[in-house]
Amino acid sequence: MEQHGIIVTLVPFAGTDTKNIDAFSTSKLPRPIVVLTPDRADDVYRHRFSAAHELGHLVMHSDCLPGDTQQEREADVFAAEFLTPRAEITPLLPPRLDFKKLGELSVQWGVSVDSLLRRCKEVGVVSEATYRRAHQRLATLRTSGLFVHESVQGYPGEIPALLRSAFEMAETNGLTLKELATDLRLNLPRLRLLLGQGDTRPKLTLV
Repeated sequence: MEQHGIIVTLVPFAGTDTKNIDAFSTSKLPRPIVVLTPDRADDVYRHRFSAAHELGHLVMHSDCLPGDTQQEREADVFAAEFLTPRAEITPLLPPRLDFKKLGELSVQWGVSVDSLLRRCKEVGVVSEATYRRAHQRLATLRTSGLFVHESVQGYPGEIPALLRSAFEMAETNGLTLKELATDLRLNLPRLRLLLGQGDTRPKLTLV
């Protein structure tokens, strides 16, 4: 996404009302912007699906309506096809649900087992009833410690880098972080988060 000019950042949303939001995007600025949340980055596969979902909005919905059921469904369909194209993934999906095989495909394709289960249903490999049973079984396996979530921090290529790289280039030409924060009217910790630098302030512990 960044290689094609989309600005992507991984930053917490403001307030508590956005905890259930994976991401949001807009195409109303000079460049399209996608904001992904660290709240979902504890699962790299969900993080990737969220990014693909927002890309679907940018591609298909010039007038995106937040919360619109039809548009959200269309973005989900786009993300599934983008990450696991039907023509390529269907021959690889097991005709009988095999979690070992799905786990292997999950790693190979960079998508969650949950997403592959939905794909099995979408392409007609399994029935709706089989899908529901398998989803319940997957929940049990996760409770047992299998198919645990992996943080995006273990996958450097999945962490946005364009804003940080742009600032580093500007920095070589004399721009300081403090000057940029002043121009944008942001405090330094918030700017560092937007640039993907994290909060560099030391964590104090009461002893």
